[in-house]
Amino acid sequence: MIFPKAKKIAKDLGWYKTKDSVFGLYKGYFFNVSDASVMTTPQFKLVTATIGSLTEEQELYIKTELTNNKRKLKFTYFEISNHVIFFKFVENVTLTQIKTVYALFDFLVDLFKKLNLPEQNQCHSCGKDQRINYYDLNDTGIMLCDTCFTQEDRRFHDIEKERISKEKNYLTGFLGALLFSVPGIILWVLCAVYFERLASGMTLAIAFLGILGYDYFKGLQGKLTRYIIVLTNIISILLANVTTVITLLVKQGLTINQAIGEFQANAAAKDFFYQSIIISFILAFFVWIWLLFFRKDDTLTIQPAEKF
Repeated sequence: MIFPKAKKIAKDLGWYKTKDSVFGLYKGYFFNVSDASVMTTPQFKLVTATIGSLTEEQELYIKTELTNNKRKLKFTYFEISNHVIFFKFVENVTLTQIKTVYALFDFLVDLFKKLNLPEQNQCHSCGKDQRINYYDLNDTGIMLCDTCFTQEDRRFHDIEKERISKEKNYLTGFLGALLFSVPGIILWVLCAVYFERLASGMTLAIAFLGILGYDYFKGLQGKLTRYIIVLTNIISILLANVTTVITLLVKQGLTINQAIGEFQANAAAKDFFYQSIIISFILAFFVWIWLLFFRKDDTLTIQPAEKF
């Protein structure tokens, strides 16, 4: 999701966009701007500046200047890695202002020019300055020449082909998700029975165990994957709650058959079950929203970027 301030920057500068970020040139240098997911707490804004190769002296000078001007520029954290500088603006109380982002842009441009760093209006892979286009590379903006784009596209295609060949099917992933959820179910029952605690908090653990199990068993990554994992979570939560109630009744001296019958007829047992189910589904709902709408796929993609 692209937030309003990032949209305003992109519109003013004629930038391009990915699903969650905007990017383009500012005074000859290349920047990406994005925001954390709405599910993230606290919120933060990310700015990355593409810088190319640095000498040790240049990197040290940049680090010194940014450290000395951190308070003035109002960023929370920075890191130099893989030919880019990452900046994080954590938004605990107030939101990052557009003028703050532009102030960082201007400071960096002046700093880069002072160090004679080349402008980044060229292919970020080979350095050519002809037949250049803007691309969305796994939700990150980049500039590539036609040749480098073709090579990268072919490389991603080969990686995806190999990955898909190793994947199995939806049923295998479903069974893997259920199997990995079993430890969470067991812990759930133990907490409820032996520690006399409502164990609905284990819902989160079961949800993430289901994701791990699906991936570990190499379930097919497709349109149904997220829904299958949610279905697995629902089944696991129901099993955990049913098992908890029956185990509590057995602990009171009933046989398993008697406990099942009592569960079906006893109003207090049913009330406990429904209460636990409601709390469990409320907690799981937030994980499911993230899983269905915000979790990013592992698929490698590169495509021409749309202008904002």
